[in-house]
Amino acid sequence: MHEPSGTSFEAPDGWQVQETGHDAVLTVVEPKHGEDVVRANLVLTVLDTGGRSFRDWQNGTEGLLPGELRDYLLVDLHAVEVDGRPGGTRLAHHVDERGRALVMEQRFAEAGGTGYTLTATVDSLRYPLIADDMSACCASLRLPEAVER
Repeated sequence: MHEPSGTSFEAPDGWQVQETGHDAVLTVVEPKHGEDVVRANLVLTVLDTGGRSFRDWQNGTEGLLPGELRDYLLVDLHAVEVDGRPGGTRLAHHVDERGRALVMEQRFAEAGGTGYTLTATVDSLRYPLIADDMSACCASLRLPEAVER
């Protein structure tokens, strides 16, 4: 549960909340597997969309991602319902600062000028092993009770 917004999602047993220092972000990470292993993670961001429509917010996001994530490659982007609201899902590949290949899956929705995005990230080699779990976590995204559906 992201207390400041009332947004929630399900995380796998044993995963831990990691402090980010940002009220708009909730990060949950898997237990450590070793020093050089990328820890799979779930990151919820709850941000003002700046008055942009859902479409403009996501077009802007898709325009920013290639500049923010090294070797960004969009694999799939399509509309889905998120907790009773119009939303979307994105599957993409990128590379971290150490050159490790990553897969990210997102679910996102907008309500009342606020954008809700849940991002699940794991290294590409382990993606086939936990893809179903990542998708289930993303699909569990629940917007605050006060959001109109």
